Amino acid sequence: MEELTKRENRRIKFLGMRVVKTIIAVYICFLISLLTKTSPFYSAIAAILCMQNSPEDSYEVGKNRMIGTLIGGLYGFIAVLLVDFLNIEVFTHTHYLILCLFLIPLIYTNVMCESRDSTYISCVVFLSITVSHGGDASPLMFALSRVINTVIGIIVSIVINRAI
Repeated sequence: MEELTKRENRRIKFLGMRVVKTIIAVYICFLISLLTKTSPFYSAIAAILCMQNSPEDSYEVGKNRMIGTLIGGLYGFIAVLLVDFLNIEVFTHTHYLILCLFLIPLIYTNVMCESRDSTYISCVVFLSITVSHGGDASPLMFALSRVINTVIGIIVSIVINRAI
């Protein structure tokens, strides 16, 4: 009898409002991507990560994610320009050394902006731009798209969390 009650409680918790809100937010991100003909990947991730137990917590996580994305995107763009300007071959020892050295001012910028909680996402965005897309034809467009899609996911998540 007691075991049956535990199973029923687990089912109820599984389909909590946070799960429902997350699914709705991700679906809206997918719909926006269809309209804008872009990938929903970064907006959906942002929506998932920003959906918290309360709208206030979602806002705080979203704010940190936005700050981190902007800082990481800016440094990623600058690093790609510098590597291109200096005609450094990507995915070489020198390239990787430059990217690692860029992490110093990137992390310091987060600390100086009193946004230590955004440091990890700054580093992730920076590396996604410089390592995953550093050799692309237009890393600037990727950086810009990455920031815009993250903002979309954050906004959708906060709006859904407040509305439902």
